Amino acid sequence: MIEKLTDWKYIALIIFLVILGVVIPFLWNEELSQISSSGPFKENKVNILAVGYDSNVNGPSRADTIILISLDVETNEAGLIFLPRDTYINSNKRNFTKLNSSHVYGGIELTQKTVEEMLKIDIDYYLETDFRGFEKIIDRLGGVNINVSHNLNYVDKAGGLYIDIPAGQQNLNGEEALEYVRYRDRRGDIGRIERQQKFIDAVLERVLSPAIVTKVPGVIREVNDAVNTNIPLQDITPFLNTAKEINLSQLESKMLPGRPEYINGISYWIPDFEETEIMVDSLVRNKSYIKNKEYQLNILNGVGESGAASKTANLLEKYGFKIDNIGNADKYDYQSSVIEYYSKDDEKIASQIADLLGGKIEYVEDAEEDFDKNIKVIVGAGYEKSV
Repeated sequence: MIEKLTDWKYIALIIFLVILGVVIPFLWNEELSQISSSGPFKENKVNILAVGYDSNVNGPSRADTIILISLDVETNEAGLIFLPRDTYINSNKRNFTKLNSSHVYGGIELTQKTVEEMLKIDIDYYLETDFRGFEKIIDRLGGVNINVSHNLNYVDKAGGLYIDIPAGQQNLNGEEALEYVRYRDRRGDIGRIERQQKFIDAVLERVLSPAIVTKVPGVIREVNDAVNTNIPLQDITPFLNTAKEINLSQLESKMLPGRPEYINGISYWIPDFEETEIMVDSLVRNKSYIKNKEYQLNILNGVGESGAASKTANLLEKYGFKIDNIGNADKYDYQSSVIEYYSKDDEKIASQIADLLGGKIEYVEDAEEDFDKNIKVIVGAGYEKSV
């Protein structure tokens, strides 16, 4: 378990960065200490859309990176959903079919509306920055240390882009960091998002290091200059409170579920809306995904139908649960699913699983300590309604 952040780590989290020109600044100065700590957010939830774009292109800028950040300012938990820029938009309301084009047609405001419609949520605030601002902030941090998995080489003479980053442990300056998170290999946008998620971890490690404290004033100046946001000053204090208490085990990042596909010769990311709804429920509307990942589930087939346990396991994984084992129950005549739990503290989680599968819970009182955070799921009749 990661220790609770100390004061200097709190200061570092004020300049907590997401990726590719997307900065989540917890802006801090002397004025903020005079602001009430009470928050304006409904039900202590706040959703922020973070966008990075290229200001060097000719004409309006397309969004290059789009991330939904969902914070619970009461529990200090955070969920991040990466939205591929090639996400297919199938809507009669829009005259574009790629998510990143929303920035061209209506700037950050239209991008926000498009994401709200797609995910069926409300977004409270937005923030955006261009690549130049990203480079300056990374340079102010003193670069970012990251282990590059393989050589990254790309040349675009017409566009003036030359990427040459060798494999191995590297300290990337602002320009190199931008090249790293923008690089596209054969896996396209999906491979790049994986690098962006890896980059988040590297940035967090950097801003949580004691050496960053002396750099905070300069970084804050760069953030103020680089970031366009509609977060009003009086609403920043709840972010500070969240930053003060958060630890890395309370942050979960996922990518929008879907698949790559070509339509009329154009590459798109086609969302899986059924899986997306599960993700939004468990990572945005609430943060149950973060708690669920602490649990190890033992899934047993209690109906005798081929695939009953594995299909149920696949469903529960989408809600964040870890699957420890898949097997067969002692018999195949269970009329409903049974969820066995071994600690009174786990009753709520067991009940949630039972509600999902249409089953019932059973408390096993004399369980050994090894069963802590373990739950047994015996798949019974009616399971197919859930999966």
